[in-house]
Amino acid sequence: MKKLLLVPALLVSILSISQSVTISHQGLSPSDEMTVHVGETITFNYGGGGNHPMKEGWNSGEVSTPAVFETQTVSSSIPSVAFTIDVAGTYYYHCGTNPGNQNNWGKIIVLAEGEETNGVEEEEIETVSLFPNPATNVLNISGIVTKAIIYNSIGEKVLETTDSSVNIEDLPNGVYVVDVDGVNHKFVKQ
Repeated sequence: MKKLLLVPALLVSILSISQSVTISHQGLSPSDEMTVHVGETITFNYGGGGNHPMKEGWNSGEVSTPAVFETQTVSSSIPSVAFTIDVAGTYYYHCGTNPGNQNNWGKIIVLAEGEETNGVEEEEIETVSLFPNPATNVLNISGIVTKAIIYNSIGEKVLETTDSSVNIEDLPNGVYVVDVDGVNHKFVKQ
C-alpha cells in the first residue's frame, strides 16, 4: 500500500510547474516578476556577464515578507540554479554584484497551496521577452499576441507595433516602457 501512495506523490512533483528567469548584465528575461505556488520550482539561468548573486531586497527599500529571500548565484561556472520557496509571501531580489542596476531587480510572489492567481490560469504564464536590453537600433519583442506600445519616461506613446522586431534607432536614449498586450516591461535605449 505504501508503494501505491508514493507513486502519485512522485507524479505530482514531476508535473509541478517550473518557471525560469535568465539573468545577465542587461536585465532579467522574460520578466522581472513571477507568480508561483509554494514548493514550485524556480530556475535562475546565467545569461552573460560576471557572477550574479541574487540577494535580498531592492535598493529602493522593498524587502521580502514574511521571510528573507535566500541568495541564489548564477555565473559562467554555475549556469543554472533551481530552488523552491516554501513560505507564501512576496520576495524581492537584486544582483549583489551591481545592486544599483534596476534591470536586475526582481519580484517573486509565492501563493499558498490552492490560492488563486487573480483569476489567471497557470497555463497563461507570461512568455514575453525584450532583447537585447539595453538596445541600440533594433528591439526584439517575443510573445506579442495583438500589439506592443512603447511609451517614453513621461508616458507619451512613441511607437506602436504588431511586429516582433522594432526599429528604435530614432528614439532618444533613455528608459522606455513597452505595453505588450496589457503587460508592462521596461527596456533601455542606448
